[in-house]
Amino acid sequence: MNCGKANLMSILQGMVQTIAENEQHLNQLDSVIGDAEHGSNLKQAFEKALCKVETLNVEQPEELLTEFGKAVAGSGCGSGPLFIGLAIKAAGRYLLQSGLQNPSSIKEALRAALEAVKEKGGAQVGDKTLVDALEPAVQAFEKALQSGQSLAEAFAQAREAAREGMLSTKDLAGKRGRASYLGERGVGYQDPGATSIYLLLESVYQSLTRKESNP
Repeated sequence: MNCGKANLMSILQGMVQTIAENEQHLNQLDSVIGDAEHGSNLKQAFEKALCKVETLNVEQPEELLTEFGKAVAGSGCGSGPLFIGLAIKAAGRYLLQSGLQNPSSIKEALRAALEAVKEKGGAQVGDKTLVDALEPAVQAFEKALQSGQSLAEAFAQAREAAREGMLSTKDLAGKRGRASYLGERGVGYQDPGATSIYLLLESVYQSLTRKESNP
């Protein structure tokens, strides 16, 4: 994969824009389960992180991803940005070592992101958290690459798996995070963290397909 600094910045800018466009939707989802600030917190954290990395002079483009994730996680904007920032930082750290040269590196970076979130929060699939979208997305990405699909096709499969995982949270009682406070009363409502993961994967997919159309 040939992904330089400009391409990576374009992907990050797309993610920031996607979160901003969905701020109120995410807040609405969070109004049932949390404090109705998930969208606003994530938007603030992403915009602060983008401002930081836009001014960085890095030797490797992968450093942008690491620093962006670090800034999101350390923004102090709540648990949503913390976990999503940790995931992005973990992916960036892996790519700093392995590079962005091939889809296999992306696969391992996504796996590193998932493991970072699970290690920090202890959530598993079925707990009504962002893991319900992220884990099936990583599995779908791995399966797609193993079957010989392209990077964009693998992200398309990951996006669809994340969407299905996101929708599955409606049927779940929360066992981790704020959703656990409601327990069974949260059944019927979609998890905002899982929704954010779907939206971010959709954004990355759209950025990749635009790049392929306009190399």
